[in-house]
Amino acid sequence: MAELHPTLWRTCRVIASETRLRLLWLLFRFGEVSVGELAALVSLSQPNASIQLRALQSRGLICSCRDGRFVRYFAEANLAVEHASDLLEGLRCCHADGISFAAIIKDSTAFTHSRRIDIVRALALENGGMPFARLSVVAQVPPASLLRHLNKLVDRRCAKIRGETVLPGEPKSDFGRLLLHIACDGVSL
Repeated sequence: MAELHPTLWRTCRVIASETRLRLLWLLFRFGEVSVGELAALVSLSQPNASIQLRALQSRGLICSCRDGRFVRYFAEANLAVEHASDLLEGLRCCHADGISFAAIIKDSTAFTHSRRIDIVRALALENGGMPFARLSVVAQVPPASLLRHLNKLVDRRCAKIRGETVLPGEPKSDFGRLLLHIACDGVSL
């Protein structure tokens, strides 16, 4: 089996889908389920359900096994994928706590672009805040792009702006804090 090295921003793009979250919630609820059964439960065609499930599997969030001519999926992290266990546990907690798909998607979209991860890492490395112009240089993000990305990060409480200074933020949700922690992996928060 090929070793997976998914990036956080691509993983967040996979998570930021109500359809894929619905499929994952069904796996949390029912355990091992065939593609056909899942497709019927969420009113998708089998090919579409299979595509959505393969996206989750490619991020290390679910596994599959063959049962005769059927493929069955189950919610189990691929241990070869960095952070997959933490992300799956975070999503399992969201499921158990009844967190809305909209809230999970909002948290996930804070990190659906590599530049936003670069920005929060630069802020974490600074141990405080830094002027907007300096952040642009340190994170290697042009000012116009930085402003767009900061708007999304501020809206999700992953960054704060005080005058000309950009500060690290603190997301409200446990899942948002988990994503921020993973984004800043290796940086003391």
